[in-house]
Amino acid sequence: MAAEGTDLSIHIDHSGPHPLVRLSGDVDIDSSDELTDALKAVLAEIGARPLVLDLTEVEFMDSSGLGVLVGAHKEATAQGGTLILAAPHPRVAKILRITKLHKVFTVSPSVDEAMAADGAV
Repeated sequence: MAAEGTDLSIHIDHSGPHPLVRLSGDVDIDSSDELTDALKAVLAEIGARPLVLDLTEVEFMDSSGLGVLVGAHKEATAQGGTLILAAPHPRVAKILRITKLHKVFTVSPSVDEAMAADGAV
């Protein structure tokens, strides 16, 4: 699935040990609704399994994007699962540090490490 009318592409891959959502582009007010819908659908499907969100190709994220991540984190936790943010672009990693959200989320330095995680927080 790819977002239309926004700078964000969303690709969902169920072939690995954990579902993987690869994002490419900006996570902002224009793309946050579509990302919310995509993450809710995946989380409803996977239950308590970990969900890996690949942020390698996300160079910009505004407060609405952070809100989407917080909502997905809460939903995953409520289901007994976890949301793992993988390989955040340096700009996004800085935003996570500034907002102290790096202490809230499980953040992995690479997609491979996130996929190897057992989901325990």
